[in-house]
Amino acid sequence: MGKGYQGIVWFVVAILTIIGLSGMVLAQDQPYAGTTVTIITWDTATARAIEKLIPEFEKETGMKIDWNVFAEPVLREKVIADLAAKTGAYDIFLLDGWQTARYVRAGYVAALDDLLANKKSEYFCEDFAPIYLDALRYDGKLWGLPYYGHVGIMMYRKDWFEEKGISVPVNTDELMDAAAKLTDKANNKFGIAMRAIKGEDNPIISTSWTWVHGGEWLDENMKPGVTSPEFIQGAKWFSDILKNYGPPDVSRYSWLEVQNTFVTGNTGIIFDASDFIGRIEDPNLSQIVGKIGYALAPAGPYGPVTERYASHLFTAGMGINADSKNIEAAWLFLQWMTSKDIQMRTMIEGGNTGITSVSAMASEEFSNTYPGVPVILEALKLANPDYMPHIAEYPELCESIGTQISRTVTGEASVEDAMKIAYDEMYKVLEQAGYYQ
Repeated sequence: MGKGYQGIVWFVVAILTIIGLSGMVLAQDQPYAGTTVTIITWDTATARAIEKLIPEFEKETGMKIDWNVFAEPVLREKVIADLAAKTGAYDIFLLDGWQTARYVRAGYVAALDDLLANKKSEYFCEDFAPIYLDALRYDGKLWGLPYYGHVGIMMYRKDWFEEKGISVPVNTDELMDAAAKLTDKANNKFGIAMRAIKGEDNPIISTSWTWVHGGEWLDENMKPGVTSPEFIQGAKWFSDILKNYGPPDVSRYSWLEVQNTFVTGNTGIIFDASDFIGRIEDPNLSQIVGKIGYALAPAGPYGPVTERYASHLFTAGMGINADSKNIEAAWLFLQWMTSKDIQMRTMIEGGNTGITSVSAMASEEFSNTYPGVPVILEALKLANPDYMPHIAEYPELCESIGTQISRTVTGEASVEDAMKIAYDEMYKVLEQAGYYQ
């Protein structure tokens, strides 16, 4: 064999060795290359902002991400159908913090504790706000990571307040008075709007107000508390302010209608989620940019906001399906999509004001990008994560309270009669669940 031929052989061997080693390094860096992870969430600014960045993750990891977004009612139907059938079609799904207990008890969601201990990646956000992270804990374990979150704040028309000589309300009596002064029904102007639609959507708002009046869903014996004098007082206040000073169809309002009546210039005050800010300050969506003030929710008669704040606290977590075939790959993507870096980028580029990282919320970028940030941070300090119960029966109880409170806003029932119906329905659910044995 000639020296020239030997040289060629050794050159080929060297090239093949390099290629083989490169393949080994690639396999180590991309252990889930070729794996498809399927995600389902609802259609929000956060979801759309993350979707734009997914190709970067796919390039880094070699994974394929099947990202599915739906309107909230459709989302819930699809998630429940898949989880109940145990098909594992969705590897990662939106986990409502208030429903964590229900999903855990049903065996639908995978615990993250072992993954966190043994498979934590560089993507993992080390400073999730505890109030959001804790909403995804149940029975001593962690079941999701906070995708985004929000807290209740008051948003109001600064120009309307100045025109009427109104100061920012600091208690519920002053809020009622301000709503009255701002209402001009003849000119289609209304003082206030809040969620009052039947069912699950309104109690996160309405029972924030029964809470500041001293009312609670359940008493110390786990009996329904909705017929207590304090709960009745709060429900009456909520019903009265909307009946008298809200839009005529407010009993059908979800969060979307509340937002719409505000950004179109028809309503002077709303109390809702802090993550509204990214949308109501977007000139492509809002007619009132630059005219909006932000404030803490006013105190109720039960005590100062430091003791009972109208919390409206919500955590949208993302959980891993217990029947997923790709749990470790799903865990890697879950860490990426909730990482501080992705939160910062979606906050700056995509209108995401529901960030859940403490340092991201405290950043200059956040406060410089959106008005109202100091109010959000203060509200998070005041919010009580237990103003609604974290129990598996939450959805049924929520449905009953929400439906009956909506009936009081329409005038279909008195608060006393409606809450008696809610009491009976709630008692039956809790009794069947074994709370009174």
